[in-house]
Amino acid sequence: MLDAVWHGLLNPGIEPTTTGQMITHLSTVHLPLYIGAASVVVSTSKALLRQISRFAPGITLPIAFAGAVLSAAAETWHAYSHLRLETQSAPVAGSLSFIGFLVVVIAISRSGWARRHRATDTPNERRDT
Repeated sequence: MLDAVWHGLLNPGIEPTTTGQMITHLSTVHLPLYIGAASVVVSTSKALLRQISRFAPGITLPIAFAGAVLSAAAETWHAYSHLRLETQSAPVAGSLSFIGFLVVVIAISRSGWARRHRATDTPNERRDT
């Protein structure tokens, strides 16, 4: 969001033209994106490792982790292309990053919904037996 506001509203059509300017741009405007992507990778990987160590089956955390990796990889690609002063791939990288994050959010949300749904089904099943 911050990136879109900076590029679309505050500085439309203006891109840093030197590597130094681009580093400044990436370390200010893009830094929250990088921190967020890294945080999601760390969080989902820790949850996935915890699930694996408990021998708990499930597909939600592997899907969430894959989305987090997609988002982080897209942000890495975005930063690399920017450091080369190439901005044409930025919309694709930004879209892939958003899609990866959306995968994480949907997977975790569905997991919470399924857990709540199972919790409400359990008392009914007990009454029937």
